[in-house]
Amino acid sequence: MTRDEQTSQQVHTIEGIGRALADRGLDIGQLARSMRAVSSESDVTGQIDGPPWRAGDVRALNMNLVPADHGGCPALQSLAARATLMAYLGEADASLALALPGPGLATPPVLALASAEQRAQFFRRFESDTPRWGAFAITEPDCGSDATAMRTSARKTDRGWVLNGTKCFITNGARADCVITFATINRQMGRYGIRAFLVERNAPGFTVSRIERMAGLRATQLAVLSYADCEVTDDALLARGDEKPLDDAFSGAQRSWDYFRPLLSAVMVGTCRRIRADLAAWLDAGGKPADNRQGSASVSAALLDIDRQITAAWLLCHCTAWKTDEGTATSMDSSMTKAFASRVAARVTRAAIDLAGIDGITACPSLEQGYRDARAFDIMEGTGDLQRLMIARAAQRSTSRPWNIAEPA
Repeated sequence: MTRDEQTSQQVHTIEGIGRALADRGLDIGQLARSMRAVSSESDVTGQIDGPPWRAGDVRALNMNLVPADHGGCPALQSLAARATLMAYLGEADASLALALPGPGLATPPVLALASAEQRAQFFRRFESDTPRWGAFAITEPDCGSDATAMRTSARKTDRGWVLNGTKCFITNGARADCVITFATINRQMGRYGIRAFLVERNAPGFTVSRIERMAGLRATQLAVLSYADCEVTDDALLARGDEKPLDDAFSGAQRSWDYFRPLLSAVMVGTCRRIRADLAAWLDAGGKPADNRQGSASVSAALLDIDRQITAAWLLCHCTAWKTDEGTATSMDSSMTKAFASRVAARVTRAAIDLAGIDGITACPSLEQGYRDARAFDIMEGTGDLQRLMIARAAQRSTSRPWNIAEPA
């Protein structure tokens, strides 16, 4: 093994990532402890209480998901490394892990669709000691699972563009400083009429209509955004300048989903790890299973089954991240990862609650919170049913399905 390969493997461990971020002034161990300390309060208020970060942490947090050539941490440029970090932070608190400052889901479409000047300008805003957030707005109330049927429109004017429409379920939408907003210039063109615009928080006609009341993941502040004759300048349209007639901005949205679904799945894995650890700690401290007929062997078997499911979800998540880093198309893999991880989160949190019962839930509020968070996981980045539909369609199109066994000659 070469020295570069050894260094790469070290960076992909949470210890290696921690050392790299410590060089930038961010102690992820302290951050995780602070997140856990304010977890219950943030779950009640739906805010980032504390906040869990120190003043000196903000710049490093802002620069998470920022490419290295724009100032991001070189050790966090692979999706595998970022998934490892998100699993670690998700173990502290899933909602806060997704609500930390940074460009978030806005990064992939900017990288895919924006010019070099637009990319530099976008990422420069995160070089700040003030917390900043980016958001990604494509989902609409009346379009179901077909994002290409969006109704939000963009009309060209002498001064730029005017946007009209509504977006919903936008993660960090209420606190975002800028929102990458997808709109259509011509609905008859389908996906080929879709364009992406950078909308500043203070843009005329842009408002946060409401924050959804969520069962879980409350600090993510899923918001409804309204665009009422929202005016943006010409350079708000993300464009490289070399687009071809059949190039479309929807591919940038797909890239966001493909990239972020493994990260969201890593947060789910972290949640399951916390539930498992808290449950085991309660049992070790003398807690009794809700079903008094369960002996130690039965409890051990239940914990072993939880371990098995968590490990399977993490291996799938890491495999998808690795394939992405290798440059492989991972739309199907990302959907499989998200669908499987969210189902594991639901099963593990339910199993923990069934095993612990009322006494365990009272002693470990994280069990109940994790159960609610698991329900919210299913709708983020596409519902579980939508993921399974996408997997089925991708499998039908594939010519290399493992069950296609050639008949003997």
